[in-house]
Amino acid sequence: MAGGSLFQVGEDVEFWRVLVHLSILASCLLFFEAALHRLEHKLPRSEKYQHMLKKVYRELMVLGLLSLGLKILKENPDIDSYSKTMIAFQVADLTIFFLALALILQSTAIFLLLRNQNGRADRAELITTQDLASGINSPEGHGQYEATFFHKLFCCGRAAKSKAIEKELIELRLLRRLFLRRFGLPQLFPFSKYLSRAQANQISHMIEVEPSMWLLLLVVAWAICGFLEVLKELDDEMSESHELVESFVLFGWVLLVIHVAVMLYLRSCVHKLLRAAGFNDDKRILAANFTAIAEEEATAWRNEEADAALEVMSLVQEHHEEIEHRRIQRRHKYAKQDDGIQLVVDTVHTAKAKAGFTTESSDKKRESLNGVQAGSPDLQLSFFSHKVWHVTVMFLLILNGFLITLFVQCAVYDMDDIYEDFGMIAAVISPLPLLLNALVFQRHIFYDFVIVSNILRIDAHTLSDVVENFSEVVRLRSEFAASLLQHLAQQELNITDLQGELRAQETEPGLIEVDDLRSVLTKFGFRLTRFRFNSVVKLLFELEGTQVAYAQVVRLVAMAQNERLDEQISMSHQPHPLLRPSVMMKQKSNTFAAYSTMYVEFSAFVSARDSDSLRMLNISCSARELDPEN
Repeated sequence: MAGGSLFQVGEDVEFWRVLVHLSILASCLLFFEAALHRLEHKLPRSEKYQHMLKKVYRELMVLGLLSLGLKILKENPDIDSYSKTMIAFQVADLTIFFLALALILQSTAIFLLLRNQNGRADRAELITTQDLASGINSPEGHGQYEATFFHKLFCCGRAAKSKAIEKELIELRLLRRLFLRRFGLPQLFPFSKYLSRAQANQISHMIEVEPSMWLLLLVVAWAICGFLEVLKELDDEMSESHELVESFVLFGWVLLVIHVAVMLYLRSCVHKLLRAAGFNDDKRILAANFTAIAEEEATAWRNEEADAALEVMSLVQEHHEEIEHRRIQRRHKYAKQDDGIQLVVDTVHTAKAKAGFTTESSDKKRESLNGVQAGSPDLQLSFFSHKVWHVTVMFLLILNGFLITLFVQCAVYDMDDIYEDFGMIAAVISPLPLLLNALVFQRHIFYDFVIVSNILRIDAHTLSDVVENFSEVVRLRSEFAASLLQHLAQQELNITDLQGELRAQETEPGLIEVDDLRSVLTKFGFRLTRFRFNSVVKLLFELEGTQVAYAQVVRLVAMAQNERLDEQISMSHQPHPLLRPSVMMKQKSNTFAAYSTMYVEFSAFVSARDSDSLRMLNISCSARELDPEN
């Protein structure tokens, strides 16, 4: 090895010098481990962020193993560690690592930029259709539906943004109604949570480069190499580094044009779905459609029961799980983990079907596997195929990250020369298309693709996650409210007493620390261990740091009281595991009264005798406040 061996300490390098650098590296190691540990706790407890973190760890491990192999390989005296082959190998190694980081950063940027839109989806879940219809008919609503998609993108005016947001709420409400009607789901179904989970499930496709994607990336890379040869033939005087920058600029702007075209197409698909759902540019027609939808939903709320709604969700879940199982069984054994290969296989099967090589019964069987309810609008989107556009969208996102990686390694070092030779404009427009793709266009492409694909067909895995989580949270919330109400009744206290005690402990207007909330509820006889209580709060309420709006607690108890949950209590029900009382806290309380924990099947929406305000409170608890992920 040129310059000395790594395995001859004492001869090629002094032992004390190794110890000095070992101390420095050990300190750095401890610092980074502490930073990563803190990052793990700071990140939201969400599968998408944990998946990103695991991806980083895995890439670092692979990079470390490759570096170890290179160091051992360099020990061979016949190998020149500074040869172009060794340098190229190390550059390629770093390219793979930087690509993983670029994809993770792109994914993080998309989810952070979509946070506001997801928040508006939650708002659309809370607002009744009748309220939106009244807003359309109001004089203030005049002209509020004129803000276009490009207004939302580029207009900075507060009024234009407000109009765009109001229009988006209407669109989301219509899409929600279309989705529920298409697949026969009850009004209780949390559509906003379904969209959020669908976005999270796409993250594995955004940061995992499958073999078919690698093949396409290498084709693009060799195309860049071929374009370099063309530039050399056209201009012999230009340096190779400048030619490389010029190639990346050209491919970057071509990719930007493709991003814009895909974004406009997917937005047109969303518009077609909105038309099918009842959207109209004419304000009077739109108001009439919303009024009719509001009456339809009001009838559904009066006739549906909580148990029946959850049963319907479970039936739809089982049906689509069976559909997904059949789809998986039909997949080629070499394509189960690669969507690109599966797309090729399906294309071949389709070609065979058109040529008459497959049976008609097989085709009909495949067409029947959709789960769409009879009587729902017929949604035919030209040139839209879920598999084709899934692969296309994921490839665009991965390709943009790949070009960013190559640009960092092959062009950034030459930016000073570009600036001196061609000026500021040339230096700015070189990375501009890749940045615009990552920060502007990709989030719109991703958001619209998730909406279109998940309304046309249900993602069985996402649906299962949502239904199971929703059922668990509804049960936990109902038992929490019933148990707390029972403790209040045993101590001859009421909701006003609870609200007054909570207000006395508030740290900010309307907010109380989680630990203080636990202390207050303990005074009223509701005793849980600290960790168990923290788990319950994270599931049931929307937190602001370590604080919670105590109005959410009061609202749950008020709903339990108005629904007369205590009259429906079944003594045979076992308490939810998270709500089992703390034995130690009972012993410390100096009271030997036996508290009977009462639990029920909670009615998550109100009956016909309930007021509209109670209905809104029930919707709020079903769709918004119980989402721990967002």
